[in-house]
Amino acid sequence: MKNPAKSFLPNVVPAKIFMPVLLSMFLFIGTFFGYILPKVEAHLMDRKREMIHALSEAAMSSIRYYAERAQQNSITVDEAKRRAAEHLRSLRYGPEGKDYFWINDTHPRMLMHPYRTDLEGKDVTDTKDPAGKKLFLAFLETVKETGGGYVNYHWQWQDVPTRIFSKISYVQEYRPWHWIIGTGLYVEDVRAQIATITERMT
Repeated sequence: MKNPAKSFLPNVVPAKIFMPVLLSMFLFIGTFFGYILPKVEAHLMDRKREMIHALSEAAMSSIRYYAERAQQNSITVDEAKRRAAEHLRSLRYGPEGKDYFWINDTHPRMLMHPYRTDLEGKDVTDTKDPAGKKLFLAFLETVKETGGGYVNYHWQWQDVPTRIFSKISYVQEYRPWHWIIGTGLYVEDVRAQIATITERMT
């Protein structure tokens, strides 16, 4: 007759061996998706925000350069504004070289947008994103309160009007001209990076 303890032992030992392994694996998965990944995403978003802030400051430096030339009477104020706007129109950055700057005034009217020239010169007070947010009024409110800051809204994907994505922009005012200069990042870019990290880890 077989010893019951001996026949039961082979079934017990594997469980004792694998349970700690399984628990460790689930602990790692829970830590990665519940803690590490959100931290990485937050870090990426912070870096992106810092980047568009720095780019906005660089754009403001360009505007100040043309304004100083007008103050020195080497060009007229109107010519300085035209050159500054065209300079910002030509600036691109990002992985595909399609991220951009735009300018609206404090009315607000659109003064320059490289991908939405149909809006230039028009009153954009009532322009809403798909969620119903009056984004240009949000830009105006932000610069009035702090001189510059971040605004969340939805906008077309770069130069593709049919694709709408969540966007975070940094806007600030060049007060002498009542210009609001903005540039932004698409949240989808960060999500794509997180998806790549998740896929590799999986």
